[in-house]
Amino acid sequence: MLRYALGRILLAVPLLFGLSVLSFVYVRLIPGDPVTAMLGVNSNPTVVAQLREQFGLDRPLLGQYGDWLAGVMRGDFGVSFRSQLPISTIIVDRIPATLQLAGAGLVVSLLIAIPAGVAAGTRPGSRLDSLITSATLFGLAVPAFFLGTLLMLFFSLKLNLVPSQGYVPFADDPAQSLRLTLLPALTLGLAISPYLARLTRSAVLETAQEPFVPFARAKGLAPRKISVGYVLRNALPSLVAALGLTVASLMAGSIVVEALFNWPGTGRLVTGAVTERDYAMVEALLLIYGGLFIAVNLACEIAQSLLDPRVRLT
Repeated sequence: MLRYALGRILLAVPLLFGLSVLSFVYVRLIPGDPVTAMLGVNSNPTVVAQLREQFGLDRPLLGQYGDWLAGVMRGDFGVSFRSQLPISTIIVDRIPATLQLAGAGLVVSLLIAIPAGVAAGTRPGSRLDSLITSATLFGLAVPAFFLGTLLMLFFSLKLNLVPSQGYVPFADDPAQSLRLTLLPALTLGLAISPYLARLTRSAVLETAQEPFVPFARAKGLAPRKISVGYVLRNALPSLVAALGLTVASLMAGSIVVEALFNWPGTGRLVTGAVTERDYAMVEALLLIYGGLFIAVNLACEIAQSLLDPRVRLT
């Protein structure tokens, strides 16, 4: 087990390096630059040249990348071109809000997707299976911003049950924090749950074809016990792997939801940094989001190998 985990961790190192290269090059391919975004297209060429020199944008790309990567390895992502504040400080201030929203959205999606996927997977071809499958297809087709707008109009403006916008740290006021998190988390969870429900259904269907399931039925065990104690339990390794795949959807969805509900997380930093051509901020956020995706999938692979030792042989 230790050898398998170390091998996966070592494999993540070149992935992170490749991610850093892609993040740096991708930002440079975006039309425009920070100086033009700050001063406008009709700005003084002398001032533009001075600012480009000040920010180091006139240097060769290889030299810029080397300095940036050296800083990242020290935990220094540089300074925001727009606000002239340390990027590390800005991101650290925004991370708690994003983690709170992502965690709450993940809980909502699990509460919806796991029971729905198990119910559909254990009754293939039934009316319930058709209903859940149709609902997941409809959910996949509905954009998160449209769903969030409907929830905001109904629960906040019409029924006046919860606020539509705002954020309070959980440590400051737990009750108010949960009220403000409810609509964004519900939007994010409903946006992710169709995908996770379909993955759960596939995992349960595959496990239900194993020989021990008909044997358990032949012994006269209750259907509920077979579904939970046999099928779901043995489908857990596949579900853990599926959970890692939903991280990308969770991160992408959080960007849209944060912008819609005015949530002060890192997602709003992404949209603002891209609009303002803030190279350093976009590079840092791409690397952090990509690194988080790699780390979560690495943890899911290790957890999957603990649940199913056969994974270590692949």
